[in-house]
Amino acid sequence: MKFSTVKSFAGALALLWVCQVHAADTPVEQLTPATKVTQYKVPESTPIDRLVQKVYANSPLNTALLRKTLVDANPKVITGNPQQRVKAGTTIAVPDHSEVVRLTLAPFAAAAQEAHDNNPGARDSQARKQWVRFP
Repeated sequence: MKFSTVKSFAGALALLWVCQVHAADTPVEQLTPATKVTQYKVPESTPIDRLVQKVYANSPLNTALLRKTLVDANPKVITGNPQQRVKAGTTIAVPDHSEVVRLTLAPFAAAAQEAHDNNPGARDSQARKQWVRFP
């Protein structure tokens, strides 16, 4: 595997880790009306965390963040308590996972892009002359 591939993969993992660490503290921005929302009818009384696992299966996002997304989409039904059970037959709104990921990672991606754009040293050959070089 090339070093640049390993470096970019490590950067992506670091970004994902930072997002999961700060996910519970970072409020999810309000979903826009254009956000795709599907209706899900709960077949049996289910705790919220199990419901999150069911509707967002294999999601790389933190469970607390996904729970907050469901709470924001269904404020009258879900309180946010992980032990709360949603009654059988209740229909809830489930925001599109790709939109949730986009809203969650957008601030981090913008900050990373800004940091990259504000580092002229890597592109400026005059600034690189002062860099230490190793054999």
